[in-house]
Amino acid sequence: MTGHDRANGSSSHIHIRLGRRTLLRRGAASGAAIALGALLAACGGGSAATDTPKPAASSVTGGAPTTAPTGATNVAPAATVAGNAATTAPNAGTPKKGGTIKAEINSDVQNLDPMPSTLLVDRQVLYNIYDSLVAIDKDLKIIPSLAESWQTPDPKTYIFKLRQGVKYHDGTDFDAASVKWNIERYLTDKKSLRGPEIGFVQTVEVMDPATVKFNLKAPFAPLLANLVDRAGMMVSQKAAEAGGADFTRKPLGAGTGAFKFVEWVKDDHITLERNPTYWKKDAGGTALPYLDKVTIRPIVDATVALTNVKTGDIDVSHYLPAKDYATVKAGKEIILQETTGLGYASIALNVRDEPFNKKELRQAFAEALDRDQLLKTIFFNVGKPAYSAFPPSNFAHDPNFKPYTGSATKAKEYLKAGGKPDGFTCEMKIRSGDTETSQLAQLVKDQVAKAGITMNLVQIDYPTLVADQQAGKYQANLTGWSGRIDPDGNVYNQLHTGTPNNLYSNPQVDDLLDRARATSDQAQRKELYQQLQKLVADDAPTVYYQHPLSFLLARPAVQGMVLYPDAIMRFETGWLR
Repeated sequence: MTGHDRANGSSSHIHIRLGRRTLLRRGAASGAAIALGALLAACGGGSAATDTPKPAASSVTGGAPTTAPTGATNVAPAATVAGNAATTAPNAGTPKKGGTIKAEINSDVQNLDPMPSTLLVDRQVLYNIYDSLVAIDKDLKIIPSLAESWQTPDPKTYIFKLRQGVKYHDGTDFDAASVKWNIERYLTDKKSLRGPEIGFVQTVEVMDPATVKFNLKAPFAPLLANLVDRAGMMVSQKAAEAGGADFTRKPLGAGTGAFKFVEWVKDDHITLERNPTYWKKDAGGTALPYLDKVTIRPIVDATVALTNVKTGDIDVSHYLPAKDYATVKAGKEIILQETTGLGYASIALNVRDEPFNKKELRQAFAEALDRDQLLKTIFFNVGKPAYSAFPPSNFAHDPNFKPYTGSATKAKEYLKAGGKPDGFTCEMKIRSGDTETSQLAQLVKDQVAKAGITMNLVQIDYPTLVADQQAGKYQANLTGWSGRIDPDGNVYNQLHTGTPNNLYSNPQVDDLLDRARATSDQAQRKELYQQLQKLVADDAPTVYYQHPLSFLLARPAVQGMVLYPDAIMRFETGWLR
């Protein structure tokens, strides 16, 4: 899986503590992460991961919230954030209707159909076109969305009461039959990448037009968390069938979300326009969204993106070069919000092909990487060092887990054990067009060279990088993961045998992943995940090096947006003063 994020070493110009406090400067915005390369998000987005609502919770009932951005009384029994809470920029008066926000993402999107989507940049658009059955608030609590409430009479049964009167952008009704069609599409379509996220759903029953029942094969702790994201996004059957093979590029009339899709001009812009019949209202009863339009431009280079925000060519960005963090934080021309991220930055190693089909050579690479130096030199101590897929605020995180130390001497011992005492040569693919990514890759190259590993860097455009990784056409790939609110979302699709885009296989890891999915006991899940991270570190199919922060940069005129730890920009509450 590929991605973008940042982290913290030991000492340098800036020290960031990933604790309870978040930076909040007047203005507004919505969240994302310091730039490294666009994140693959087929299994992964956002700040500290959270506990998942227990499958056996008896019910979630009460008046369903229609206000935004946070839900009201009927909140699922779980997701607490240990660490930074997401922040909301203070508003300058009463929200105003109208206007266009110009936003930026760090590469072009790949799919606007949730079913085959794999990228974080896709999600930046999808979350504004589609609603999911359930959602999260800024503190990562799971709240009602298209499902007003739900009951779990037993761990293998979920009964969702659906919001009535909601229509897709094409005018068709959202109802229980639509939910059944969507979930079955995600489970059975050959192009779907949602299967591992909701594969425990055995059948979907329409009980009445406003009630749908999910029958599970076995208890499945991450279900609600997974329904927050693309596996829970509801698509108009009429629109999908009318769009045919081109639907993922032109999802006309497809969602129920705050904004309707207008056009996607590849490598140039995406245009969304206000959904005039959107079901959400603000606290005062005013219909959302406030904005008339949102235009989203891909800008690959982080420095160029920041310059565009400074000049006013872009209003909102999630892309902050680490070298500019202190300046932006101290200045007044850009409003910055930040919070802990949910994901990780990493280097994926191809375990099936030479040279990394030998565990000892992967271990040598992992040991040769000096994470503290990377984070100090490239990221200016923004973030935290990473040794596993679980960020510091995730309940599965072990702060004492540090299996690799950055020792060239020890790395050479691994090389000798792997039959390469004199080292070996490999190549690492990186995304072209971003200065910070190139600097990071060069430092990685220099570090592993000290242990005797010669690494050639290959710069390619991001779509090709993603396609090559999905096809297994790489030796090493500079990657990352935007993260999920349940720890399962950071590891299952990335590590379980047979999941999409994953080459790694270990029966012990598979067993731990499956067992962690089957229990809602957080202490038991934590123990299983900590066993898992030791096995994964020893096998080293992925070399983790940083846990990032999520950021939102905005012009002072942008108001009302909420920073979420999952790094997704949500424009439904944004407005321009």
